[in-house]
Amino acid sequence: VKHIVMWRMAESDDKMERAKDIKENLEALKDKIDVLVDIQVGINFNDTEAASDVVLVSTFNSEADLNEYQNHPAHKAVGTAYVKPYVAERRVCDYEF
Repeated sequence: VKHIVMWRMAESDDKMERAKDIKENLEALKDKIDVLVDIQVGINFNDTEAASDVVLVSTFNSEADLNEYQNHPAHKAVGTAYVKPYVAERRVCDYEF
């Protein structure tokens, strides 16, 4: 299962620092959540209107594992501290491959 999330950051003077915080803290979940097979977080360099600022691409062995990840306290803590307060828009796509 692939879990892809794209965010547009809220406008602020420290927008890029906040994006780096999101990347660092989400990628650190690899060592904290066993069901997380792989995770990559990228910061956008495309300056078009259609672009998002940050993307997460993660891999799980099953939909149940994705659900466990989404409800894991470490994942929820990152979302509360580093993501939700600083993003203006979120898009997600989950699929089997």
